[in-house]
Order: sequence, then C-alpha cells, then structure tokens
Amino acid sequence: MSTRLHRRPGPDLRPTPLDRVRQRWADRRRGGRWPRNLRRLLAAALVLTAAALLLLPTPPVAGTPVLVLTRDLPIGAVLLATDVTTTAVLRPPDGALTDPGPVAGRVLSGAARRGEVLTDVRLVDPIGPAPGPGRVAVPIRPADATVIDLLRPGMHVAVVAVDDAGGATALVADAVVLLVGDATARRDEQAPVVLAVPQDSADQVVAAALTGTLALRFI
Repeated sequence: MSTRLHRRPGPDLRPTPLDRVRQRWADRRRGGRWPRNLRRLLAAALVLTAAALLLLPTPPVAGTPVLVLTRDLPIGAVLLATDVTTTAVLRPPDGALTDPGPVAGRVLSGAARRGEVLTDVRLVDPIGPAPGPGRVAVPIRPADATVIDLLRPGMHVAVVAVDDAGGATALVADAVVLLVGDATARRDEQAPVVLAVPQDSADQVVAAALTGTLALRFI
C-alpha cells in the first residue's frame, strides 16, 4: 500500500507590487530628500564663502613702503605728484624715499624706468636754482678731465668757453650738474657731464662743445 506525501505549501517569498512600492518609499526616505537638501545647503555655503573671500580687501604685502616711479622719465625731468606711488618692498635699497610730499618739484639726476625705487641720489640737490622749468639738459666734455672727479649731481658750476688765444667767454653763469660720466669708461676721450642750463643758453653751449674748448668753474 503506497503512501503519497503531500507538501504543505510554504510562504511565497517573491515581493508583491505593494511590497516594491513600500520598499522604494522607504529607500527614498532614508537617502532621498534630506541628503539632497543637505548637499544643496553645503554647495550654497561654499558659494557664499567664495564670494565673501573675493569681496575681502587684499591683505597688505609685508615690507617697507617706498616710493616707486609710475612712468619712464628722462634725465632732468621735474617730478610731479603723479609720477610716484607708494609700494611695499621686502628689501628696499639704501636711501629709498618714503614721503611723496617733498618729492614733487624735484629734478631727476638721471633717466629712470617705471617701477624703479626712488632713492636720494636720484634727485638733484635742491640747494640753489632749480634745474627744472626753463632749463634743458646738455652734455659737454670738459677740457680738464681732473675736474670730473670733483663733480657730483646737484652741484652748481659756471660754463666757460676758451678760445685758442686763451680768452674766456662765460656761456652760463649757473648750470646744475645732472649726471657725471665714468671717467674710466673711455680713456681716449673726456668723460661726459650732463648739465641743466637755461634754455636760451643751450644752443651756445652745444655749439661751443663741438667747435671749441669748454671749462667748468665752481660757484
């Protein structure tokens, strides 16, 4: 006699459509809206922080405030207030100027480039007539080369033309030394000296420098 075994049906483990909807809803609640909102808040905070950093003033550069030139200037130029600005420099050169007030109206003893630190030796000595308005820069070569070693920018000299007979003619009663050339640069010629002379005497000085002998006298 055979016995037939009957297996009792077990629970169906396959998810129903309703289970799937519930699972998706639960997953969405666990990792859906709140994390998205958090990410948005963090992104907005980063954007606001970056904007705030851009609006903050630039911190000052560490260094010593000094005067620098704002444009290229020729020898004998009269400085204007707009020709200098203050910039912090880590290692300023000796004699660097810091106060823009006294600089206006001073005269450069040599040509200078934009961005160059303005130092005391770059300015003509203010004692005596100013070599600025009404004066022009003229290069000459004094006949006596030993005088060149005694000249310094800012000194005042008289320019005298000497003829072949030894006669002297005063061309400029008061010229200001702007630049002294290197006496050892060219041994076959006298070193040049650049003078600031009155404009109405400049042509006479240039002509005498080409055709005759010029001497300088200290005043």
